[in-house]
Amino acid sequence: MRSALTAEPVSVLDRILAVLDAAREAHGSTTVSELARTTGIPKSTVSRIVGDLVRQRYLARSADGVVIGLRLFELGSRASTPRRLGIAALPVLAELYHATGEHLNVAVQDGRDMLSVVSVQGRLRPCPSRAGVRVPSATTALGKAVLAFTSDEVVVGRVLGGLDPDRRRSLEREFVRVRGEGLAVDRCETFRGVMAIASPVLSAQRQPVAAISVAGPETDMDADRMMPLVRHAALALTHRLALRVA
Repeated sequence: MRSALTAEPVSVLDRILAVLDAAREAHGSTTVSELARTTGIPKSTVSRIVGDLVRQRYLARSADGVVIGLRLFELGSRASTPRRLGIAALPVLAELYHATGEHLNVAVQDGRDMLSVVSVQGRLRPCPSRAGVRVPSATTALGKAVLAFTSDEVVVGRVLGGLDPDRRRSLEREFVRVRGEGLAVDRCETFRGVMAIASPVLSAQRQPVAAISVAGPETDMDADRMMPLVRHAALALTHRLALRVA
């Protein structure tokens, strides 16, 4: 790790990489002042770099400063998934796949999309999504499961803002049902002929951390059988994440 006594990185790229390295090594939230101290780069320069990296989603704002952003996970997702979520999800997905044999996804909200971080291929051909792929939040079961429990109106408004009024009202009514049942459904809205059912993975404060889904051919997918299985998987993943935090 660099310190203030280390020579300041010279090139723009060196400075950007130094800031990213320092943010990664913080293992959580860090501040512009701490990044400046760690890298030896002037605070004003670090502030500009952080602003650019946040706009590009390499960093993200947090209550205490900034953290590593989802774009770094997205770029490297084919090789490795976000560690905590990936490790916690694997046994849950294995059990769910054994019970269903269908296509499975665990995804997180990122802007107007859901970003798949863990994916298990089922019988669908071609495969509709895989780790690292983005799908629209407004149509997918994954997205609706997360948005229904999202209390940040800015985040919800960003997704719903581009929709026509009738579609927006329809989704808002659907969110009420999702909150009551803990389940969201995509009936061929995103991929033709594909039905998906998702359930949210919630924090202790009942804020959405991720969502887990099962998807299969609309013509012969037994939704009534899948719904309790998906809901159980989401609860199991919620519990596993809570244990890893404790």
